[in-house]
Amino acid sequence: GNAILYSLGIRMASPVHHGTMEFHRWVSNIFLVSSLPTYTITRFVIVAPFGRHVPTSSSPNGINYRWWYGPTLPAHFSWFLFECPNLLWSIYCYFQCYDADILFLNLFDDESASQYSNEIENIGAIFVQRKDSISISKNLVLLLLFTLHYFNRAVIYPLRMNSNSHEVPLIVIISAMTVTTVNGYLQCFYLCKGVSLGELTVGVGLDGYTRNNRSTASGKSWGGNLLSWLGIVTFFTGMGINLHSDGVLRKLRRYGPSMKPTTQLKNYGNSFGAALIDSNGGNFTTSKPYYIPHTPFFRYVSCPNFAGEILEWFGFAMASEFSYPSVAFLVYTAANLIPRGVAHLEWYLRKFDNYPKERRWAV
Repeated sequence: GNAILYSLGIRMASPVHHGTMEFHRWVSNIFLVSSLPTYTITRFVIVAPFGRHVPTSSSPNGINYRWWYGPTLPAHFSWFLFECPNLLWSIYCYFQCYDADILFLNLFDDESASQYSNEIENIGAIFVQRKDSISISKNLVLLLLFTLHYFNRAVIYPLRMNSNSHEVPLIVIISAMTVTTVNGYLQCFYLCKGVSLGELTVGVGLDGYTRNNRSTASGKSWGGNLLSWLGIVTFFTGMGINLHSDGVLRKLRRYGPSMKPTTQLKNYGNSFGAALIDSNGGNFTTSKPYYIPHTPFFRYVSCPNFAGEILEWFGFAMASEFSYPSVAFLVYTAANLIPRGVAHLEWYLRKFDNYPKERRWAV
């Protein structure tokens, strides 16, 4: 007929129990509600002791390292610990904890399935090509996006970090691992065993929206398909901003300290438009100098890397048609990154007399 089927040859798992989804919903509620105290504490009570904000006994503002911060660990290893729970959850759910009727496409509609045995009927497909369209499971696409982001954050990003990056207090590592463990469960379980979001279709035909009896109707409309594609474009736009901004900061920190101050200012003034200052306020004796970046995204905001990540997860939520777990994650991400962005901006304004006053933290 009209379809070419690309099969995985796997049996469909049994449907998820109602109690399991109730627990997932309960955890989503807790995660969403925790955004408020997270924002309030890190914005108005204490600056998260992370990166440039880790206090020392010689901090000029008089804030000392508190005992309950715990020992510090190398930044490379800390970042891996931060992010690996999300990556482990995506791997586990894809291979061990999934419902193939949710994560993959049904090969046959109800009418044609009766012509085949149960063994053939219970086979999932990665994608289905018809004469005028190609469809792929939206759940699978979102799981791939999630995995892509956290493969970069857990593996590639730590490997590319500068050797002189600030060590990370244990309290920050434990807090971050708790958040990523909960979030990894919420996103990956929902996509692999929770609710089918329908098909993501490329083509001009309508049968991609009417073939399967999916658990939701969201993927069967042109509106849902368009919203998801817009979300994917937004996701990669945010990822691009985040990666570019991280790269600029990494290059400034990596190559600047290896040259004399006058050479640094000359070279980086041309290529990055950067100024040089150390973490204590103005001389070049420290091993951790800082710069004012002036590349395109930094011309308007202090932390385009944070803005890009928030945009990235807004696109992810849009692509899922604003599923509850993705919205909870978006809100928590904003509650976590906004105080950090404001703290960064205030730090720059304290340390640099010539810092552009018109810059915002991220928007």
